Amino acid sequence: MKIVILAAGKSSRIYEKIKKNKCLIDINGESLIQNSIKKIIKTKKVREEDIYIVTGYKPDLIKSNLRKNFKNINFIYNKYFQKKEMLYSMILAMKQINDNFICLYSDILFTQSTLNKLMRKKYSSNIKITILKNWQKIWRYKDKSIYKDAENLKINYQTNLLQSIGQKIIKDIPKYQYMGMLYIPKLEFKSVFNVYSKFENKRKMHLTMFLNKLIKNKIKVYGIPTSDFWYEFDDYDDYKNFLNLNKIL
Repeated sequence: MKIVILAAGKSSRIYEKIKKNKCLIDINGESLIQNSIKKIIKTKKVREEDIYIVTGYKPDLIKSNLRKNFKNINFIYNKYFQKKEMLYSMILAMKQINDNFICLYSDILFTQSTLNKLMRKKYSSNIKITILKNWQKIWRYKDKSIYKDAENLKINYQTNLLQSIGQKIIKDIPKYQYMGMLYIPKLEFKSVFNVYSKFENKRKMHLTMFLNKLIKNKIKVYGIPTSDFWYEFDDYDDYKNFLNLNKIL
């Protein structure tokens, strides 16, 4: 299995405040991306040389941050990082890796337990994502409106199959939220590439909307529910609110 971390964007909503890539935010003395890599390696299911970082904006900052402790990590450069969303970074990585892989956002803080759940053999021949149960509590910590900041997610509670994902929440509040953690088996690569190739407007398509396209094309996507701690750093307010939260944890 391979692990891909998507870290190509400029992070414009936070960059002016922190003056560095968002994945380099300090979390208890180490960068966010270092924290993710340590958890990946601790699973003992992935070697350091099986980890790939997709870079774009200021890649040398990320490389210098990681090379001190991780000598064998691979880097993939996305030269279109200014024009395309992270979905393109994922497709770019898939074309180079050609193996079962887990794709992670670089701006999330997750637990070892969540990653282990995604790595389990259950649904291993299908696409699967981790979905957060207690997400409204996190949104209160982030001080964000769920109607403006969160996305809708519908799931069959008997089968754990996703029915839709990526739309704005209009009325009913969903039970789960996507966590930026996605598993795609090599068996599904062809199907993913086929769906991706059909859409002309894929340059700005978000990853969750693409997952919804997969579902509409009859490709099974399973949800793995979890109540583990999770946090996402979208903007500087998220970072400030996390510092206050971190004092409580």
